[in-house]
Amino acid sequence: MTDCNLTISVIQDNENIGESLYKINNNFEALQALACDIEKTLDKDIEIRTFFYYGPNSPTDSGDGMEDGKTSRPSVTTIENFVNTTLQLSLISEDRDVAYVIYQKTGWAQQKDTINKSGSGTISYTATVQKASTRKITISRYVTTWYTATETFYAGYRWSTNINDVYNQYAPVLVIYKLTCKDNKYSMDKDFPKFTRAATNTTANWNNPTTWSIY
Repeated sequence: MTDCNLTISVIQDNENIGESLYKINNNFEALQALACDIEKTLDKDIEIRTFFYYGPNSPTDSGDGMEDGKTSRPSVTTIENFVNTTLQLSLISEDRDVAYVIYQKTGWAQQKDTINKSGSGTISYTATVQKASTRKITISRYVTTWYTATETFYAGYRWSTNINDVYNQYAPVLVIYKLTCKDNKYSMDKDFPKFTRAATNTTANWNNPTTWSIY
């Protein structure tokens, strides 16, 4: 123990018990102080452990520990029981130790959507038409001649249709629970659980998070 400042007084062979009482008491006091220092050092260390929880993944609660009426995930009570009862983590924990529990949902879902498309506008077109030209010859006489001309016309339009779209979504969701030990019991921290999601358009790499795009 290179940094140990413990000083032990050696009792000589020729000393009686009464004569060595002072040394004995000093030695025990030094050992007690060192033990207290070790305990304080250990108390400063916080053990952080991470566990993955594997459980059912149903859309709503059906007696399987999922949160009532919400997107399926284990309830706070379920995770606290998992850490305290199933793992019995408090037996090897000190106050302020932390346990993270990760629950992964596959996030696969088939989505259906109806897309409404509509539009309006005008289009131009050209056509050849016969046009009349009238000119006055005398006071009471007019002459009309006909000729061919190309003109541009504009026509308005309006349309609307519904498109039924079906697509698959793969969005693995990690539900993160944080629990802290106090008085030999782990309890859920405030503002937990938290959620993080990743998205991919294929199931080929569902178990390779490095290929997911986080959002």
